[in-house]
Amino acid sequence: MLNKVLILNGQAVQTLIAAESLHKSGYEVSVLCDGKDNYGYHSRYAKYRYVGPDSHNQEEYIKFLLPFIEERHFDVIIPMDDGAAIVASKFKNEINKISKVLIPDYEIFLRGYDKNRLMSLCRDKKYPHPLTLDLSKENLLTSEPLRQFPYPGLIKPNFTSGARGMTMINTYEELKELYPAIKEKYGECHLQRFIEPGGRQIELQIFIDKNKEPLYSSVIWKQRYYPVNGGSSCCNVTIDSPEIVEICTSILKDIQWVGFADFDLVEDPIKKELLILELNPRIPACIKSVIKSGIDYPTIIADATLDRPIKKYFYHPGKRLRHLGLDVLWFLKSPDRFRANPSWFKFFGKDLYYQDLSCKDFVPFICGTWGNIKKQLNPEFRKSKSGI
Repeated sequence: MLNKVLILNGQAVQTLIAAESLHKSGYEVSVLCDGKDNYGYHSRYAKYRYVGPDSHNQEEYIKFLLPFIEERHFDVIIPMDDGAAIVASKFKNEINKISKVLIPDYEIFLRGYDKNRLMSLCRDKKYPHPLTLDLSKENLLTSEPLRQFPYPGLIKPNFTSGARGMTMINTYEELKELYPAIKEKYGECHLQRFIEPGGRQIELQIFIDKNKEPLYSSVIWKQRYYPVNGGSSCCNVTIDSPEIVEICTSILKDIQWVGFADFDLVEDPIKKELLILELNPRIPACIKSVIKSGIDYPTIIADATLDRPIKKYFYHPGKRLRHLGLDVLWFLKSPDRFRANPSWFKFFGKDLYYQDLSCKDFVPFICGTWGNIKKQLNPEFRKSKSGI
């Protein structure tokens, strides 16, 4: 009998490659989505598809989730977005009574997921990161550090995903004017030095086993992203970067993290130094390039959750991934559309793959693209994803 895996927030585009990988590894895959106009709901590799509440409403979501899992006897739970990961960590003990989820305990989870706490750790341990001030500890009207801060800076909510709530400010006066409304909407925030564009944007993945030992790591260079001033990857390539892998592994050991972790980093174009920005507690949207490079994280997570032996994987970087839908939007908006490197017009190649498109699983591309179009027509959604 096959072990049953439930993917939470299965509407995410990374569900496509995750479901395919798990299916090929011998798991029975089910997806729980917040609707039907998305990628994951229509994957041919998902045996069962369900629609449930939005995971960002934690109380409603866990009230639905626990009896849902118990009734259908899932063996493994894997969250695909921040909201589901928060719920999985916060209610880990309750979930593990009826299924299994590999994720840090909630207090440990917050040490990494809370962006301000992560930056405080980086400051204390001297890990590379942008200059950051905790706005909850500074008096907005009298703080000398806020007056002397090297503006421009970014107001960043401590708990958020993507660019939601992130606001650029150029002066101390702007900070005093804008921050109260941002705090009211998004909660406590921190102020971070703005890193001028021109450097690389990097994502780094690490898997830590139950003995808190790192098993696998990988690095993605985001070469194009939408919105063009900072957003989701629409063209990336896997690379090697042993030095930053070592630093991020040390951070996870300091936090006592277990399971999968994904770091966002940005390169200072002047110093050529990679700076840590945040830790994401779930599989990122662009993970397909890593899986094509040889490291099957979804299967690693499922096997480790069930205490199965972890297979030996070999990392072969240099695999490029495009998100066709986002790359079209990038082309329409970017002034570099005709001089991009790699060329926007290169659609085929031995090591080129598509994040939202597979010839073997074509229906999700149509449904997911339609769902994205409907989102783009929503002014509130466009505002939330507008970047800096």
